Amino acid sequence: DETSTELAEPSTTRMAAARGVLVTLGVVVATTITAGEAHLYETLAREKPDFEWGAATAAYQIEGAASEDGRGPSIWDTFSHTPGKTWHGDTGDVADDHYHRFVGDVALLESLGFKYYRLSLSWSRLFPSGKVADGANAKGVAFYTALFDALNASGIEPLVTLYHWDLPQGLEDAYGGWRSRDSVADFAEYADASFALFGGYATKWLTFNEALTFVGEGYGDGVHAPGRCSDRSRCSAGDSQVEPLVVGHHVLLAHAAAVAKFRARYAESDDPHVIGMTNCGWMMYPLRSTAADAVASREMLEAEWGWFFDPVILGDYPASMKARVGPELMPVFSDDEKASLRASIDFLGVNYYSSRYVAHPDADHAATPSAQGIYTLRDKYSMLRHDDAGVLIGPPAGSEWQLVVPYGLRDLLVWLRDRYGPTYPMRITENGCAQPGGLDATVAGAVNDTFRVRFFHEHLAAMARAVYDDGVDVVGYYAWSLLDNFEWGDGYSKRFGITYVDYSSQGRTPKLSAQWWAALLSSGASDRRTPAALAAVHLDDDDDDDALLLTISHWWHRAFADDDDDDRHR
Repeated sequence: DETSTELAEPSTTRMAAARGVLVTLGVVVATTITAGEAHLYETLAREKPDFEWGAATAAYQIEGAASEDGRGPSIWDTFSHTPGKTWHGDTGDVADDHYHRFVGDVALLESLGFKYYRLSLSWSRLFPSGKVADGANAKGVAFYTALFDALNASGIEPLVTLYHWDLPQGLEDAYGGWRSRDSVADFAEYADASFALFGGYATKWLTFNEALTFVGEGYGDGVHAPGRCSDRSRCSAGDSQVEPLVVGHHVLLAHAAAVAKFRARYAESDDPHVIGMTNCGWMMYPLRSTAADAVASREMLEAEWGWFFDPVILGDYPASMKARVGPELMPVFSDDEKASLRASIDFLGVNYYSSRYVAHPDADHAATPSAQGIYTLRDKYSMLRHDDAGVLIGPPAGSEWQLVVPYGLRDLLVWLRDRYGPTYPMRITENGCAQPGGLDATVAGAVNDTFRVRFFHEHLAAMARAVYDDGVDVVGYYAWSLLDNFEWGDGYSKRFGITYVDYSSQGRTPKLSAQWWAALLSSGASDRRTPAALAAVHLDDDDDDDALLLTISHWWHRAFADDDDDDRHR
């Protein structure tokens, strides 16, 4: 296509080009996705039958049944029940009631065509005190066994996360949770017990989800459980400079200990078992074409992604992080610990939601005091949502922190591959959005989620470019999220799901984006259907508006698939 040469140039050129906007279906979304490339992810679906197209959830966000059948409390139960900590005091007590409705939720996954599902285990549902030695909760084990059986019967393969932020409150009470090195052994024992219980169902595992977030927001900003920070107007206890570093250190050691048990258990297995860690962060672009801004953006990438990926791949923290934090605060790994950490993942889990500009601070660009709970930035970086002309790096989604920057996903995947080498395949373990501007305020607006359809379309196209043009080994993509759910501090005010959940009745209504996913997943089948037929997948006959919008969406990225056909262009 006519812009392919421009898009193949370095990231900064592609970034500048991306400030244009495309208006479609009445929604303005930043894009670098051209007509000629928009069909690439459908090509991926056809050509790579083993590619993992999945949807994702997390235990505390959907399960509910918080005090039923022997489940012990987690730090998120305690935090969400503390006045003022979540939107309108929302809690995960009921959430999506998945604990009682999992059979229908698995049927929903199957009906949409998903063959992969990322879920997390509730540590305190399985081991209420947090300690394996105190015994497993039989009803918790039975719940997950039934869930895995249902997935297996539906031909859906699980990707299992051991820890998605819900530390048992018993461990927090006993020794301060992740602040204590005792957490390392307790996590490793919980992990090994989970492998023993459910390893026959799942061959793909993740130790931690977004350590950057639960460490930074839980111990730096104090806006997530357990709510510790230096700001006494927000937190009753904590040290934002010290505790995130200590907690992060223990999390990394816990990861290494769990992986050692995993590999010992499955070393002789006939079925390949793999384990990784999911990290998160933004793609960072230099604000200006200066050496200082280039260094600043690289070091911010290392601060977010390198903090937890460098140790589990390279065996130690990034040099820039150690130099910035200083020896008085920076934890140190022993030689044995470095050896246990090095190459302790089989794949990278990547959660991507947004990007930012970064500048070296000067008179016009104030230093950013903290970023995502990182308080040891030492006034070295200015992180910005917009350029010097005031133009946002991408249009806002429904959460204040999220700006939609699809090309950032491609550039991030390339950056990770270049930093860590081609040895480690990548799974995009989360990518999604809430809709902006009150679009989710009504049921009709929430279900007709054209903004989210466009979001997925552009991010999948960016991912496909990374695969086909840049040679990045991406083996899976998991949409966040299967269901609207409890969004942590935002409670139920944000809807990230492709399925609308009526929290009063617990009814599920697949949104337009769910139907779009169903159409995409069916497009990889051998009986490839027309765009109109794809648009009608799983749609009610009387849902004409949804069908029309979905037809337009599919036509938009298919109509220009053949650049040599002038008739199709017209």
